[in-house]
Amino acid sequence: MFKGKLVALTVATVLTSLTLVGCGTKEKATEETSQKDQAKSLTLSFGAMPAVDSLPVYIAEKEGYFKEEGLDLDLQSFKSPKDRDAALSSGHLDGANTDLIALSAYRQGDLDMKIVSQSIGTFSVITGEESVEKLADLEGKKVGYIQKQAPEYFLAKALEKEKLSLSSIQPEMVPQIPVRVELTKNKKIAATIVPEPFTTIGEVEGLKELANSQELDIQTTIFGFKADVLSDKPEAVKAFYNAYNKGVDYINNHPLNDYYPVLVEKIGFTDAIKDKVKLPNYTQAKQIDPNQVKEAFDWSKEQRIYTKDWTDKDVMSDLLAK
Repeated sequence: MFKGKLVALTVATVLTSLTLVGCGTKEKATEETSQKDQAKSLTLSFGAMPAVDSLPVYIAEKEGYFKEEGLDLDLQSFKSPKDRDAALSSGHLDGANTDLIALSAYRQGDLDMKIVSQSIGTFSVITGEESVEKLADLEGKKVGYIQKQAPEYFLAKALEKEKLSLSSIQPEMVPQIPVRVELTKNKKIAATIVPEPFTTIGEVEGLKELANSQELDIQTTIFGFKADVLSDKPEAVKAFYNAYNKGVDYINNHPLNDYYPVLVEKIGFTDAIKDKVKLPNYTQAKQIDPNQVKEAFDWSKEQRIYTKDWTDKDVMSDLLAK
C-alpha cells in the first residue's frame, strides 16, 4: 500500500516537473518570438540627399548598423529637393534630410512634419571674380541661386552680417547647381551658393570661397519625421538615430580612404577633389537650436512662404531628449 502511494507520488512529481519545464520553455520561446516580432516591426522609410549631412546615414546603411538596431530601413536617395518633397507629400516617406525653409513650406501645406535633429549640411558662397574678396564686394553684382529656398535664406543671413540685404545684389535664378558653377567660372555671374561637393569642385577649378554656413553659424539643414510617425513608431525613429550615431563614430574613427567610395557613389565626390575635401565636424545627433528655427521661420514669413502661427512645440520633437 505504502509502496504504491510512493510510486504514485513520484510519478506525479515527475509530471509536475515536466509541466513546469514545459511551461518555462514555452514562456521563454514566446518571449523570444515576441522580441523577434518587435524587431521585425521596426520599419521606416527615409529620404536622403546627395549631401554631406547624409553621409552618416549612408555609412550606417553600408556597415549594417540599421539592421543591428533591428530596423528595416527603406532608404531612398533623391537628386533634387522637388522629388524628395513629392515623395513626402504623397506618403512614400516617413522622414527626410531636409531644411528649415522646406519644412515651413510643408507645414504651410498642412504636412505635419517635425524637426528631430539638426544635420551637418553646409552652404558656401563661391566666386571667380578677382575683385571680389569678401561678401560685401558682391554689392550690385549678379549672384546665382534659387528663390524662396534654403540657399537664398543662407545668402540673406550672410549678407545681413555685412549690413547688406538681398536687394543689394542682382539675383540670377538658376536652379541647376552645376550650371551655376559653370556660370561663375565663366564670369557670367559674380558668385553662387552651393553645397559640398560643389564648393570643393569649384575651388579645384579655380573658384574661391567667400563664406560658409558653418563659419557664420547659419544652420539650415535638418532631419525631420512626420508627426504621426513620431507618435506611432518612436522606437523605430530611436533605432534610426542609434544607427546614425554609429555612422558618425565610424566617420570620426576611420581615415577618409575607408569611406571615400561612399562619398563618390552616394554624394557625387570625385577622385580629382579627394585631396581637397573639407568635411564638416560630425557629431552625435542633437536637436537644433530653437533660435535658428525662429530666424528661419521669421524669414519664411517675410517671404510669404509660411503664414501661420507656430510654437517650438509645433515644429520641434523632443524624442532625442527622452
